[in-house]
Amino acid sequence: MFSKREYEYVMEIAKEGSFSKAAQKLYISQPALSGAIKKIEKELYGISLFDRNVNPVALTPAGQYYLEKTRKIYELSNEMEQHFAELAGIRSGVINIGSSGYFCAYFLPEVIRGYCRLNPKCRINVTETDISGMDAGLRTGQFDITMDVEALDPEMFESVTLGYEYMIMAVPASFAVNEKLKEFQISRESILERSFLDEAVRAVDLSKVSKEPFLMLKKNQDSYKRSMDICAHAGFEPKVIMYFDQLQTAYNVARSGQSGIIFFRDALLKYTEKTEKLCYYKIGDPLAKRAILLSMKRYPGVGATVDDFIKYILLAKK
Repeated sequence: MFSKREYEYVMEIAKEGSFSKAAQKLYISQPALSGAIKKIEKELYGISLFDRNVNPVALTPAGQYYLEKTRKIYELSNEMEQHFAELAGIRSGVINIGSSGYFCAYFLPEVIRGYCRLNPKCRINVTETDISGMDAGLRTGQFDITMDVEALDPEMFESVTLGYEYMIMAVPASFAVNEKLKEFQISRESILERSFLDEAVRAVDLSKVSKEPFLMLKKNQDSYKRSMDICAHAGFEPKVIMYFDQLQTAYNVARSGQSGIIFFRDALLKYTEKTEKLCYYKIGDPLAKRAILLSMKRYPGVGATVDDFIKYILLAKK
């Protein structure tokens, strides 16, 4: 009456609210997924797990009960598997991570590939979400850990600092204001090497760009809040002409050379081509520095495999 695969099928449909979307995420056909759910329902004396007459598809009370109980069985099964794998000196099990689009796209793939090469029996699932989704996912057990720059409730969650990132200002090279800022310009190399953090490197006078157009991430994001506060500390409110979901998109638009100024995270330059269409500047405001946090529930805590993965990430960041 229980298998890990069937549990994952029910959980994915409940999460997506759609058989077709869940099938895509699970890499199976929709008819195969529908057939698997009908098989489960047949074994449960014909009781429906989903209300298929509503959009999005929703769990019935029986479906909610099934998912709640099978989640406990699933977790216990993973715990037993991990226990005996550890006795044998093998790391195994499933690690579920929630993170923002930037870390999902750039940082996590390389780390996950490296860890899975060492631990081929371990499977790692990554879900892109915002900070509210990370909070909810940790609370419900959907995620074992999350990675982001926004802090979660310290009473409920424990956070480990992986390192720090720094916001840089990029101005399209075509903007005349660069002439006024020439003495503050820093090179791409100094950002990649982080030599721009030396106290001898001067921070830009942000008041000189108070009349220029800006590009920002959307208002629910930490980068937006910090950028607005940094400008406020410099004595002006930026004229925002466009808002974006993703930092990479905003950076590429700025790089087009005709749009606006952007504040971006310094590590992004590792993943972008060198360009002459942007001029870079150090930001002196303390808000330009922010911690990269790995968060998890305080109680009951993470299992041995997740703990081992966290240690691996910490070593990878050094």
